[in-house]
Amino acid sequence: MATSSPTLTVCVIGQNVAGRLDPLMVQIGSIADEMIFVDGGSNDGTAAVIAKYPWARRVTRTFDRNFAKQKNFALQHARSEWILFLDTDELLGPNMLRLLPILLRSKFTGFNFPRYWLAQENPPRYVHSEKHYPDRQFRLFRNRPELRYDENRPVHEAIPLAARGRTLSLKRAHILHYCFLWEDRASRERKVAKYREANDSPINKVYLYEEQPHELKACRESFVEGKPLSGGTCDAWYDMLRLWIKQPSVGPQPIQATTQ
Repeated sequence: MATSSPTLTVCVIGQNVAGRLDPLMVQIGSIADEMIFVDGGSNDGTAAVIAKYPWARRVTRTFDRNFAKQKNFALQHARSEWILFLDTDELLGPNMLRLLPILLRSKFTGFNFPRYWLAQENPPRYVHSEKHYPDRQFRLFRNRPELRYDENRPVHEAIPLAARGRTLSLKRAHILHYCFLWEDRASRERKVAKYREANDSPINKVYLYEEQPHELKACRESFVEGKPLSGGTCDAWYDMLRLWIKQPSVGPQPIQATTQ
């Protein structure tokens, strides 16, 4: 487990996900000082899986169909200087793992990452469409009180843009999303129906990519049988160069929290 400063807390929310947690937990243990898991009311072995990892803390909050409230609850328990949010069906790509120590020492307030919705594992391919790529995610940010999720947006939750301060969008350091590989069509249809109850948004249809114009493209980075596959150090250096060029001359300044 990482012990160097600056410190990092990985936050995860979920419920009844015991069968797929271990790969995520192993990766978190290699990069973070602690993990906060907000359990929405599991009745499987989720608690037992998390208990295997001494740096992980499980806290409970009954899921009320508001993902923003679950994530803000996680933030209340985080003790590190930086926060990284991941879903239970996600991993960081190899380039992101290379860059993470450098990002944590930067003067930015946070970072956006492109996300691959993986649809084929070997060779790895992702869904390329207007809705699926680059699908930028604001997931890594400083642990500051103004950086909280808008609870009036319960599904497809987000931290308001006005509160984010100095951020950088990376190009080749990806989050890997395994939803299409781990969930069949029927389970994804049930997910869309559940989300529709909370927020009837066209974004929900992103989980049914087969119904939309798309193509499968080769990933620049992924994992194949647990081994990293990427464009190599050139891809990591590409984002490192952008980080250096766009680096703020001073550190993040206090931001007046906005009201929504």
